[in-house]
Amino acid sequence: MNRVFKLVLILIFLSSGIALAQPDSLVTFTGTVLNLRTENPVAGVSIRYKKLPYESEMGDLKTDANGNFTVYFRAREQYSFSIEGENFIKISEIIKPLEGANEQLIVQRTFMLSEGGVGSVLKLENLQFGLGEATILSGSFGELDNLGKMLTNTPNMTIRLEGHTDYVGNPSANLNLSQMRVDEVKKYLVGKGIAAERIETKAFGGSQPVVRSNSSEERAINRRVEVRILSDGSN
Repeated sequence: MNRVFKLVLILIFLSSGIALAQPDSLVTFTGTVLNLRTENPVAGVSIRYKKLPYESEMGDLKTDANGNFTVYFRAREQYSFSIEGENFIKISEIIKPLEGANEQLIVQRTFMLSEGGVGSVLKLENLQFGLGEATILSGSFGELDNLGKMLTNTPNMTIRLEGHTDYVGNPSANLNLSQMRVDEVKKYLVGKGIAAERIETKAFGGSQPVVRSNSSEERAINRRVEVRILSDGSN
């Protein structure tokens, strides 16, 4: 590398706000917290930080209605940082404020929270099957892929897929249909690389309706697959 080229690189580096940041310079650290499975913003989760190593500065705030937060870090310090919310698995990391900062000393990050909490039940809102069948319709693949991402990101999590049908019709046939449907969901997830032993299945048929109604539209609410978290590795 010739001397002129080296000089150009040095000048570019020195012209950035990052290179000139003083110890007391403040980095504006903005974040958005999303639910990994649904990709919706998560409001009201706790954001906590402490300056290392002596914890001489600390903060405790919550995300707003859009899942956003802003904190200010001293540029050349390090901070312990955590995001924690009910029924979500805690995120913890060490923040070096200048990493990822632009010339204005602004950092923008997105954090994806995995649902957790042993016993938590998640409903797959967009999961659809063929009428009276166990065939998963293509419009369901996105939600199942997000569930797969959640399981990949939390490798110690185990779940149980619980299948429910409408209570109308033959109880034995309904029980069999609900079992076939959760088996198909498990098969899909295994095909995405999730170990089969991490997924249990259980069929309920029409024995646990959410609503009892003569309306076909309302009875459709009963036809569902729910995800029960058996362990999440957070303990």
